[in-house]
Amino acid sequence: SGKAVVSTQSTGDDDESDVEDMEITGALKSGKISEGAIKTISHVNNVSKLKERLEAIQKKLPWMENLDVTVDLKVPTEEMKAIINDNFKQEMLFYKQSQIGTQQSIARLKGMGVMTQRPEDFFAEMVKSDEHMKRVKEKLISKQLTLERTEKVTKMRKMKKLGKKVQQEVLKKRTEEKKQMMESVKKIRKGKADAEEVDNFDIDTEPEASGSKKKEINRKRKAKDSKYGFGGKKKMTKKNTTESYKDVSSFSSRIHSKPKRSAKNDKRKGKPQRPGKSKRANMKNKAKSR
Repeated sequence: SGKAVVSTQSTGDDDESDVEDMEITGALKSGKISEGAIKTISHVNNVSKLKERLEAIQKKLPWMENLDVTVDLKVPTEEMKAIINDNFKQEMLFYKQSQIGTQQSIARLKGMGVMTQRPEDFFAEMVKSDEHMKRVKEKLISKQLTLERTEKVTKMRKMKKLGKKVQQEVLKKRTEEKKQMMESVKKIRKGKADAEEVDNFDIDTEPEASGSKKKEINRKRKAKDSKYGFGGKKKMTKKNTTESYKDVSSFSSRIHSKPKRSAKNDKRKGKPQRPGKSKRANMKNKAKSR
């Protein structure tokens, strides 16, 4: 029968060790192995042998192949104790360590003449196909056009509202100016206007000199004035007054003394007067009796 080996050093996988212990215990109970057959091995931490083995398997490659950088921040012990229980401070420490390592690496690469930035004409093949990228581009352009159209409509609505507001203000201003102008005209007519208001309308309010010549009115204008008058009140113009009632200068006996016209004394030539209805009926009956 073979001898079972039991290790006193715990391995990294606790589940596998538990399974092995259960198998050995089952074999002892069934009598397949004896207690004397179990051999105990103790492991020794031989540092020198481990280093020799590490040097044997370690590949001595140039730094350009692995780019390994070691950064020693030299954090004090008291500060390290506070960092252990603070996740944010730990992340900040890792960030600072990475930043220092990156700076050292870039400086070292530049010293070696190695480029650390991608050139402008660098061409990298896309993982996605051209058709897929074309669809993505079309979708992005469609979204951009929709956004521009929406912004344009919104801007037009705002401009429309602003235009209406400006139009209302302009109309209001015109109404106020018209009202002010009418008030100024009334004041000028009544002779109560200021010199500034008169200057605005460019009206000469001073009376004309006595020696100045008046503009002559032509015959056509005189005829129309005599026919139609000069404006003003039109109603009740033909109504008699006390003066017109007493004034008989326009009376003419030749014109106003003619007798009234009647059928007897009307000597005017023309068609004879048509007989009445009853007379026409009698005339009709006489004609039938004959």
